[in-house]
Amino acid sequence: MDKKYILFDLDGTLTDSYEGIINALKYSLSELGIEPVPETFRSVIGPPLQFTYENVYGLKGDDINLAIKIFREYYSDRGKFENYVYPGIEEVLKTLYAHGKKLMLCTAKPEHMAIQIIEHFGLSQYFCFMAGVTEDRVGAVAEADPNARRSKTDVIRYILKTNDIKDPENAVMVGDRYYDMTSAKEMSAQALGVLYGYGSKEELLKGGADYLAETVEDITRIIIEQ
Repeated sequence: MDKKYILFDLDGTLTDSYEGIINALKYSLSELGIEPVPETFRSVIGPPLQFTYENVYGLKGDDINLAIKIFREYYSDRGKFENYVYPGIEEVLKTLYAHGKKLMLCTAKPEHMAIQIIEHFGLSQYFCFMAGVTEDRVGAVAEADPNARRSKTDVIRYILKTNDIKDPENAVMVGDRYYDMTSAKEMSAQALGVLYGYGSKEELLKGGADYLAETVEDITRIIIEQ
């Protein structure tokens, strides 16, 4: 794969954020008097919180906004660091960086929080650009704001535009969920799905994955050697 720009998802791709996200989810649901359903936990890693509360737990309108607000309070204080970098990821980043690849963080997590996590784990040195969403439907940015980033597609679009990348086919999105794949394809980039995260092979292929990495080390092999 001869691609210059490598866009990395965060949760389920660079770090295993399960503990922090699930603890924040359980806390927010308990505050609203809702019983968490453990069988749903793996499926909520990756998709936007709006989707989880609405489609998994059946919340509507202001209840969704309140749940997200409570989630963020827990996650900002403790949950974001109840997390760890997947073994071997730093070596992958180091190798790609040494081969002249432009590494960019591309996440649906709020940008300021994602940057804090990357810096906390000492990985920022490998990234030339880091971007996330700008609002979480709690009112931080007005719905009418044309510059708001609310989805993975918005974040990819922002990365391409801000970095003056006029050839998106020279970029690849590395992620573990369906929306990573579909967003990449929507923006004419290639998609590399990782199977060690939280999405299944079927989900990633349905999303349009061009490549699949079974292990962390496969990322290097696919990007550098293929």
